[in-house]
Amino acid sequence: MKSLRGLALAAFVIMISVLCSIIAQFGFSPDSPIEQWGAFGDFIGGTLNPIFAFLSFICLLMTIVLQNTELKETRKEFTRVANANEQQLSLISNQQQKDDTYKVIQKVTERLNKNYNENRFKEKTLSLHKIILGGADYNKNLDFKLLYDACNDTSSDDYKIIKYIEKDLFLLKDLLENYDKLTNLETGKPNPLVNFYRNEYSELVKALGSNGLISHNLLYNIFYY
Repeated sequence: MKSLRGLALAAFVIMISVLCSIIAQFGFSPDSPIEQWGAFGDFIGGTLNPIFAFLSFICLLMTIVLQNTELKETRKEFTRVANANEQQLSLISNQQQKDDTYKVIQKVTERLNKNYNENRFKEKTLSLHKIILGGADYNKNLDFKLLYDACNDTSSDDYKIIKYIEKDLFLLKDLLENYDKLTNLETGKPNPLVNFYRNEYSELVKALGSNGLISHNLLYNIFYY
């Protein structure tokens, strides 16, 4: 806009300058003969018309340049808005995945806690938690020895419960790893939920894994320090 105003001002100045120069040169006045005025008009037309045509062309070019600049700025703004919307959608999708994953984590841990804390062993008179509290050395803990012996029988209820626990621990491991990745994408920091469940189940994993009652692979992941 400033450039256009400058051109308009320049055109006006040129026109006035030319008129003043001609009047000063030829001494025109309202009483001058019509032939002089005709010659004056022809001179003005031949001098100012090309100048105004050139200025009009420059104005047109500047208008096109300004429009292109505005289009570029508009495209940049559209790109920025599109990127912001894409990022927002990504965050929403990430949050939805986190919420869904956490719901499954709650279901799995609820089932784990029942098998761990309820009296489901030794003919439903002891909980696995209480057995492990007595120590995971079957040479010193009779209840743990009975559990160890029972797990050698693949048809026993104790063996089946231990295998259910093993399956849920693997599932929980995968869920927590996925949940932690989703949190890292969002905040760039590890999720405290992993440490919580590590503390919650590390004793269980160590007791069963070190005695071969569950897979040794569980000893070397997020459940074990």
